[in-house]
Amino acid sequence: MDKHLWLSLLRLVDEGSAEELQTKKEELLQSLERLRITRGPVRSDVLRVVRLIDEELVSRLHLEQRRKGRR
Repeated sequence: MDKHLWLSLLRLVDEGSAEELQTKKEELLQSLERLRITRGPVRSDVLRVVRLIDEELVSRLHLEQRRKGRR
């Protein structure tokens, strides 16, 4: 992936809502299946983005649970 695509995906991870992140994750995984990409750098890059999205969603959930626990 080129630098501009990575930057836009990182911006989405930082600024996107949980729903936007989940939608993008599903789109990426469906693209891998639809295009039958089973290996190589493209698959690695897509899976790296999916992991980033998962980490962000888990992090947000954890922070929200901590906030609720403090109330």
